[in-house]
Amino acid sequence: NIYMSTLDQADIDVMRATKTCVAAQRFQYDYLNDDITDDGKIDYSLTNKVPQGLRDAIAAGKKILVLINPPYGETGSGIGKGDMNKKGVEQTRINATMVKEGYASKELFVQFMARIAKELPTATLAMFSTLKYVNAPTLAKFRAAWNARYLGGFVVHNQAFDGLSGKFPIGFLVWKTDQNSKMPITEI
Repeated sequence: NIYMSTLDQADIDVMRATKTCVAAQRFQYDYLNDDITDDGKIDYSLTNKVPQGLRDAIAAGKKILVLINPPYGETGSGIGKGDMNKKGVEQTRINATMVKEGYASKELFVQFMARIAKELPTATLAMFSTLKYVNAPTLAKFRAAWNARYLGGFVVHNQAFDGLSGKFPIGFLVWKTDQNSKMPITEI
């Protein structure tokens, strides 16, 4: 079973028009805001956007592989950034649940990881992202809260992707999440 979601309906339309993963169920979904209650719980009845088959698989604890290329938005400090400061970009419903994670809550891709940990505590996660969550001092609180076992992956230069400026590594890392036991990230 393949489920594909994206924030913009236009992306769903392109997937359908290009026949990308024809057998997949595609749906528009705001993963950082949809179906999150005021007290931080997941309640699919709030939007009824998540297909019933996926809801059933999650509820049954079936094996789930999550492949994501999340956004890299981060609230900047604003100092010397001018228009490049993405003030308020982190203000999502999942962000409001990330009090313990400190600075990590400012990173959109880390917010995705936090929701996956909450919603799919034993999923396998394969993700393109910067490596901040593995080694940045500002994300140490997140690493202390998020537990996963590294399964493998690779790292490429960010310039291998269109539209990214600067020079930094992008990792495609695969993790087996396990939010019920402490498995600190010590090496990859």
